Amino acid sequence: MRPISKMVLRMYAPPVVIVTGGFAVAETVARTQSAIATLTAGRIASLSFLLAILLGTTWALYATWRLYRWARGRELRCACGGLMSRVRTDRQGEAYRKCLACGCKSEHMAH
Repeated sequence: MRPISKMVLRMYAPPVVIVTGGFAVAETVARTQSAIATLTAGRIASLSFLLAILLGTTWALYATWRLYRWARGRELRCACGGLMSRVRTDRQGEAYRKCLACGCKSEHMAH
């Protein structure tokens, strides 16, 4: 698999997992037919799936926005040309960024 394909997969996999998980929760709630307070099981299932779709769509739109900025040269790039992640901290408290294409880590320098 090409590094750019890995990058796109890493960016769009979480929204797909969220929507799939929301569907699984909705099916579980609908099949148990339990009522919580005044809401019926069908309404809870619908609301949980709607929430998962909204969250997944928002996440996918953000990933698309970052890919658009990367294609325009407005996001940080790795030596391989891949998009760099947000700033993370390791166990020692040092800041770093991870390439979404090749997976290498680079130190984050404060501005």
